Amino acid sequence: MPRVFCRSSCVWVALLALVVSVDVTPEAADMLLERGDGIKDVWIANVFYACRSGNSFAMVRNGLPGGDAGYDIVDAGRVRVHVPKDMSFTGSVPKIVVFPRRTGRYDVGVPNADQ
Repeated sequence: MPRVFCRSSCVWVALLALVVSVDVTPEAADMLLERGDGIKDVWIANVFYACRSGNSFAMVRNGLPGGDAGYDIVDAGRVRVHVPKDMSFTGSVPKIVVFPRRTGRYDVGVPNADQ
């Protein structure tokens, strides 16, 4: 009996670790689709840039992620987001937004990614 409980507990923990939702603002989706020439796939990179007020944002890149890292794929309506399995988020749901970079340009990122 304990062995069955342990196995089922491990399955539940693995299921809870999956990202099943992503919040994407309409402005961010517009910018990603325009920047990617209509390509729906985007991914969250483990690269952080600061906005004008100094907050860090994990960058969102167009296209498919490279490398061997595992990703959860979440269909967020207008875009399909590839989220790294080893990345965590405050509140557990990545929020993709447009933010002003220190250069004066605007970019797309995730403010609630834990570094």
